[in-house]
Amino acid sequence: MHLHTLSAAVLLAISTLAVAAPAADLKKLNGCLKPLGSKVITSNNKSQYEKERYAFDLRYTFKPQVIVMAKSNADVQTAVKCAKAAQVPVAPRSGGHSFEGYSIGGQDGSLVLDLTAMNTVKVQGDKAKVGAGIRLGKLYLDLYKQGGWTINAGTCPSVGIGGHALGGGFGLLARKHGLLIDRIVEMEMVNADGQLLKVSATQNPDLFFALRGAGSGSFGVVISFTIKPVKPAAKVTSFSYEWDLKHHAQVLKAYIDLQAKASRDLGVEMNVGHSGLELYGIFQGTKSQQKTALASFFKVVPKPKEDVREHRHVDAQLRFAFVEGGKEGDIEGLALTGKHRAGDSRYTKGKSLIYPTALKPSTIALLGKWAAVKPKGATSNYIIVDLWGGAVSDHAATETSFVHRNAHSVFEFVVEWSGSNAKPGKADCKPCLKWMDDMFKEFLDDYKKNNYDSVARGYQNYIDRAMPNWTEAYYGQAMPRLKQIKSAVDPANVFRFPQSIPLK
Repeated sequence: MHLHTLSAAVLLAISTLAVAAPAADLKKLNGCLKPLGSKVITSNNKSQYEKERYAFDLRYTFKPQVIVMAKSNADVQTAVKCAKAAQVPVAPRSGGHSFEGYSIGGQDGSLVLDLTAMNTVKVQGDKAKVGAGIRLGKLYLDLYKQGGWTINAGTCPSVGIGGHALGGGFGLLARKHGLLIDRIVEMEMVNADGQLLKVSATQNPDLFFALRGAGSGSFGVVISFTIKPVKPAAKVTSFSYEWDLKHHAQVLKAYIDLQAKASRDLGVEMNVGHSGLELYGIFQGTKSQQKTALASFFKVVPKPKEDVREHRHVDAQLRFAFVEGGKEGDIEGLALTGKHRAGDSRYTKGKSLIYPTALKPSTIALLGKWAAVKPKGATSNYIIVDLWGGAVSDHAATETSFVHRNAHSVFEFVVEWSGSNAKPGKADCKPCLKWMDDMFKEFLDDYKKNNYDSVARGYQNYIDRAMPNWTEAYYGQAMPRLKQIKSAVDPANVFRFPQSIPLK
């Protein structure tokens, strides 16, 4: 890695030391977990253990000490109590999409607490109670079936709501309705003592602050969310526009300028890759209204190849879920059952940067330069540029532990080197990782030269072990309060991983 003066190996060693704990008492752990019966999976049951020990990204091969397939609140409470008594770290797993494999501990020897079976959705009035093990695709489908509702979350159908929500939760409705954490009114959480807590603005308010932005595995196991869902427009317009990469400077300049004046009904992303640029998203309204909303943008860019559709919001969600094995209009595919599966790669590396102001020409030039390079062995590599603002910035940076309220745009850097049918154990693609490291170094240098912020900021849902000054990058001014809350609710550091909130 080329990040300042510390190598990734040194950073990892420091992180590992920071979460070091006394030796686990495995005999005590196994004895304590016996009442859970077949829900407990160890390496003694090799076939089942190998099936369940991997998270979504198969490049992470950490070996959990034990995996508990929880089916109830009581199962979670028992597992946490046993782990604490045996001094084994707990890793909650909702969808398993952690960018650094933290869903399986981020290290060997954790107790992985799988919440997949806790996936119910119940809408009552203007609130929806959602089990923390549900995936976004099924959640969208269930909310639609229970009254035409949806929520302001991401597009990937296999992502679990747990980590997504607790890290902020940006999606194509964020400019209209804010982040997912802005619609959460209550959570149920099992703390380090195995107690079931209600967490809201009036009950355990410190935890309500901490969990909304920094809650992914550091303070306890969130087992349910009560969310205020939203009603999308009766007709929405999903769209995709494509240009050759040679037009990147002109198109990206116009795209970035759009942020300040765009309607909040416009949810949009830009994918910048070696095959070109793609602007895609969902507009809350009809085709004619969408055309009017983007008129000023199209006055200053070359004519693109386009695909614009007017339909239900749930159909738009299906379109951008990229479900394999289905067809347009088959909304049942969102649940990823039967022949349907997520189209994401199972081997990937990601990073992020948050820009608080409009991009400078040198940054736009770097987007074009690095998108044009396809490393040997990569199946895909690209940079997604999300426009934030709108309702995201309606909340003060001190309201929750999500401090990036002033974000103008957010970059997600991605490289993939396998398809959706990959098997575990495949070697890392070294040219892919080199592309990522070399590129990110140039963007960091550019970030500093352009004085975008005092330190490089990143989005914690795209967490990266090698992010410089990661506590400041992800949590900023919230970190002192987060440390205090961590020390108060988990002084034994039961919930620990290489980038968990530290005790001090």
